[in-house]
Amino acid sequence: MKYKALFLDVDGTILPYTPRSKPSKKVIDAIRKASKQIHICLATGRPYFMLEELIGTLEMKEGLVVMNDGAQVMDITTKKYIYKKPMHDKDVKKITDILQKNGISFFLNDGIRDSTVEKIPPQRQILNIFTMQNMPEDDAQNALDLITHIPTIKANMTHYGSGETYELLISHAEATKMHGVIEASRALGVKKHETIAVGDSGNDFPLLMSAGYKVAMGNAMEGLKDIADYIAPPVEEDGVADVINRFILK
Repeated sequence: MKYKALFLDVDGTILPYTPRSKPSKKVIDAIRKASKQIHICLATGRPYFMLEELIGTLEMKEGLVVMNDGAQVMDITTKKYIYKKPMHDKDVKKITDILQKNGISFFLNDGIRDSTVEKIPPQRQILNIFTMQNMPEDDAQNALDLITHIPTIKANMTHYGSGETYELLISHAEATKMHGVIEASRALGVKKHETIAVGDSGNDFPLLMSAGYKVAMGNAMEGLKDIADYIAPPVEEDGVADVINRFILK
């Protein structure tokens, strides 16, 4: 199969879960080579200002980036958005009230570098809410259960590092990596069966389900591995380079 687009999660996929981590030379070289044959698109929970350095390191001069967990899709060249789906103000209020009542700290992400914690910035649209404490799985599930009754939001448990602790990532119901990939694929003119997606965490379930070929990293959550067509080596062993060499540069 000749694939036309590769959608890559960032943390735990391209980058290890370590402070100020950088992609390995092997991964950088593989992505640069693949970009000459296929569309390379990042699909991440990060806002753009947390991607600029990585985009420069990978020498991505063009392409699309699915950001803020699917709440935005941006053209790297023009810096224009082809898709935006912020949260409803009333949902932000409901969720922040619930989190505060239960003593769960959080961060309001509006995609701007100086976003504030536990305060809704005036005149700004909130893209995501992140909880700011690593919770055991049971505690994270209990926190998730507090908000899943709200029909216009989606919330994922995302793991950090070894996957033994979790945080919540909350967004508009139509702001998933699947929504972002669908919009990006439409803009690129590629069909689902012509795409590969690679991820490792809870918010990567919709990413993998949006692609023709699903790849979970070796360090991925077990549930993600269960739906994958292929399990790559873990991020510490350059799993992205393995995927590119196996399916694109072969």
